[in-house]
Amino acid sequence: MSTTQGAFLGLLASGLLALLTGLLLTRLRWRTDIPPYGAHTRLLDVALHPERYVSAAPVRAIRCLNVTGALLLAGAVAVVGYEILRTTLSR
Repeated sequence: MSTTQGAFLGLLASGLLALLTGLLLTRLRWRTDIPPYGAHTRLLDVALHPERYVSAAPVRAIRCLNVTGALLLAGAVAVVGYEILRTTLSR
């Protein structure tokens, strides 16, 4: 496995783990005055605005996990872009 493959897989796995942990915390701390998480709940809205759905205590942690996960996934995309450029320009 090359370094870029390892970086991609590491960033991808870490980003997904952070996003899933943020979603799990959101669902565990769901406010009681809002209908339960269901098919009509938009995942992107829950990830971008956790304060609407969660009690006040874990909002900062959830937001940090969501931002960190998004940045790690962006890093994985950047590694793919770097590999594409490197392969294209080497010929």
